[in-house]
Amino acid sequence: MRSFAVFAVAGLLAALCGRAEAGKTCIASATETLQRISGLVIKKSRTRPVSPAILATWKGQSKPIMLDVDVEMEGDLLTYSYMCVVTQGSAFVQRTMN
Repeated sequence: MRSFAVFAVAGLLAALCGRAEAGKTCIASATETLQRISGLVIKKSRTRPVSPAILATWKGQSKPIMLDVDVEMEGDLLTYSYMCVVTQGSAFVQRTMN
């Protein structure tokens, strides 16, 4: 029983580390898509799971994640949302509308 718990925890940690790495790759790709405007400042970014409706129809091999990037421009705070899929180490990001 103890070995099952160790394998379960190891699997969970591997999944979380994989998601963290995917998040880093997605953040880098998403920030490259932002407009090159003087004064544009990226405040923070975060990942979240995609909705169950998207997952129900998803046919890709890699599981997508959602990425939110908060930026400030001329005093305005904006959030850009992207759906991201990492395949073979490369991230494909597509901006979504909230």
